[in-house]
Amino acid sequence: MGRGGRFGKYGEHKRFERLRTAKKAGFIPGTKSRSHPKTVHVSPSGIPKRFAGALKVAFRTADSRDLPFITRLSEQVFSPYGPYDEIVAHWASFPHITTVVVEEKSLSRGYAMINPMLEAGSFPKAELMAIAVLPEYQLRGIGKMLLRHMEELARRLGIGEMVIHTATMNRVAQGFFAKNGYIRRGLVDSYYPMGQEAMEMSKTLTMSL
Repeated sequence: MGRGGRFGKYGEHKRFERLRTAKKAGFIPGTKSRSHPKTVHVSPSGIPKRFAGALKVAFRTADSRDLPFITRLSEQVFSPYGPYDEIVAHWASFPHITTVVVEEKSLSRGYAMINPMLEAGSFPKAELMAIAVLPEYQLRGIGKMLLRHMEELARRLGIGEMVIHTATMNRVAQGFFAKNGYIRRGLVDSYYPMGQEAMEMSKTLTMSL
């Protein structure tokens, strides 16, 4: 995870006002309830030696109790691009969007959201709409593990390709995704509510055997 933490799809400019209005309706939790998290033991591969072998994380589906954490983190790391505390809260209300929280020592350290795009007749894709880790817990491999978890979740949904957008000015984010197998596909003008350009990247997901 890069220092900026500004990864994922941060919104479409033309939808900005509609998203602000929609926030008034509040968070609409999905039907999934909080379940016992599955603990994942970290492989030392790609993780700084001072954390290798010691870091343990767990992933679980977010619910309404996680919204304050998710919105605070979104405001902290995404605010240069728009009011993402509001936008992410609106995204979380849709049942087809899956939000996952990553925990370390039973405390929330980050979250990610994916949106399956299963249009008829198209190659199954999903968009990683947001991924963020608390700045003080970045550079420990948590972002990498969270990204891999979301990719595996997408595979289980029958998704063959993951798409992401990140600001062209955010070289750290682009490097993070490139190191994890994402390829640059093109630029999108005025992608964010504040008018910044985005880089679109994608990765083909090899199906698990």
